[in-house]
Amino acid sequence: MPLRMNLYVALALALFSYCQAEVTPTDTYTHDAALDDFGKVHLFWKYDDTTITFEVHAETLGYVGFGISPNGGMTDSDIVIGWVKDGNTYFKDRFASRNGEPEIDDQQDYELIGGMETETHTVLTFSRKIDTCDEMDRVVTSGTLRLIYAYHDDDPETETGLPYHGVAQRGSRSIHVLGVAPAEPEMPTGDDLLVYEFLNPNVSVPHHQDTTYWCQAFKIPPLDRKHHMIKYEPIVQEGHEALVHHILIYQCRSGVHEDYHGFGHECYSPNMPQNLTECTTVIISWAIGGGGFSLPEEAGFSLGDIEGGDPDFVLMETHYDNPEFKDTFVDSSGMRVYYTPILRKYDAAVLEIGNGVSAYGQYIPPKATSFTTYGYCSQECFIDGSDGTSITIFANMLHAHLAGIKLRTRHIRDGVEQPMIDEDNSYDFNLQEMRYLKEPVEFKPGDRLISECTYNTEDRTAVTFGGLSTQEEMCLNFVYYYPRIQLPICQSNPIMDFGMYACCNVTELDYSTVPPTVVAPSEYAGQSVVDVLNAQEWTQEQLENFEIGAYRLAYQNLCDKASGEHHPTHLTLGAVPEIKEPLKPEVSVCDSGADFNKYHWSVVSMTTFSAFIVKLLL
Repeated sequence: MPLRMNLYVALALALFSYCQAEVTPTDTYTHDAALDDFGKVHLFWKYDDTTITFEVHAETLGYVGFGISPNGGMTDSDIVIGWVKDGNTYFKDRFASRNGEPEIDDQQDYELIGGMETETHTVLTFSRKIDTCDEMDRVVTSGTLRLIYAYHDDDPETETGLPYHGVAQRGSRSIHVLGVAPAEPEMPTGDDLLVYEFLNPNVSVPHHQDTTYWCQAFKIPPLDRKHHMIKYEPIVQEGHEALVHHILIYQCRSGVHEDYHGFGHECYSPNMPQNLTECTTVIISWAIGGGGFSLPEEAGFSLGDIEGGDPDFVLMETHYDNPEFKDTFVDSSGMRVYYTPILRKYDAAVLEIGNGVSAYGQYIPPKATSFTTYGYCSQECFIDGSDGTSITIFANMLHAHLAGIKLRTRHIRDGVEQPMIDEDNSYDFNLQEMRYLKEPVEFKPGDRLISECTYNTEDRTAVTFGGLSTQEEMCLNFVYYYPRIQLPICQSNPIMDFGMYACCNVTELDYSTVPPTVVAPSEYAGQSVVDVLNAQEWTQEQLENFEIGAYRLAYQNLCDKASGEHHPTHLTLGAVPEIKEPLKPEVSVCDSGADFNKYHWSVVSMTTFSAFIVKLLL
């Protein structure tokens, strides 16, 4: 039976707003995002500990579909479809077992709140539990969700036999749905609030390729004294909302010549100056559908104190998405930064943790459905850089490249695993954004951080190495914290001697060559580790042995100062921490039984270390 549309005052106000050609929600929401590239489908939402409420606005007077997908496609998606006809709202919870019309779910877990039509749009408001305990529904997780949508110009005649929406009226978008939206601190006014815009200088976007990464270098404007950056927000040129996919601003190492100010080129190109390829620490990030980012009221990102390690040069990377290969795009989008001479209590800074960004930092075999690398921020490195000071972590950005599928950062204190810093079990390279933590985390001297990145390389035939190119890989977390310490990088390299022995019975390497050369056994003598790794069949046993040997026994510290010099711990060897008390997973509301081993697999104990070495020696 059709459900009557609830014409309450808020909907009437929304109807008035639509007459003003604005997409205005019927209620107060904490989050919103465009789901398509042209602004025809807009989503608003809010949530609490148990329930999430969505409101979809679609530019159609026909039916509207919205869903949660495992991969951006339709199969195995949790979907609702609704429309408004003759003053009645029709709405059903469905499930797509294949590409085709979704079946009506036997258990209707989505609750319709209201539906309406304006002259141009259909609006559906509905809610559901975060976890409905229905196997035909997908859980709303804390990581990246692939949201899908579809719409048709006409209303269906019945609840089955829906007319096909067509290719042009469907799509998907990756969104961090359960993101934290803290209250924005009060901004300074008058002369105490300064603004600077990093803008691309009329970049002619290439039309021979659908994806372009454009890099533009900027010298930070000179300041007469120290200031604090307190907020940033995107500037997207009108009409280019679908073109500009994401923008990142990296801090460069000191020593970039001022002549590079205004230099622009396609990123990751051989023609990029060497100094600019070393701009790798993300300090500002934004992705399509997102808004600005405000630092907490007690902290600001320091500018103007060059001697103290503040950036004097930055590199802005703009990702252009031009799927229609248009040759008319000339873009001047960028980022707007707000800063003030009124200093806050703490200097905020970025700590880059994970694996070293080089061919020595990661070795990822091909043909793997799941292979995990591990990067360690050791207690020794942190003590070197912090001088015994604790820090407070308030935001972060997990980062990998195209093969990355799962990322997380673990926090260990005295052998006891603390709550996760962050975790994304459905990572999408195309969603790069700084994310607030639910609660700030104190990180003390003696604590350790472990960055774990899982990759799928089934479609690759050669080993993937760490590096700057998107075809290479990274496993990083850019951690926003305060107060600033003299430690911008706390990372590690794997131990290839263990890894090569574990997978391939290589017993001796010569590190005087790049990449290292095999000395023994004789069957591999003279070959590079690249050649040996690429020649393997990579059975599941080989993959597991290589992962344990290279990443889960020991590591090499990478421990840098802001000046580019190294702390004493740099390049020393460290032992993987033993986790005596792994983090217990949250118990699902649907099942009182929890899999305690969910988080236990990642780091091996010394007992396992010994057993593994014995196995290798047999």
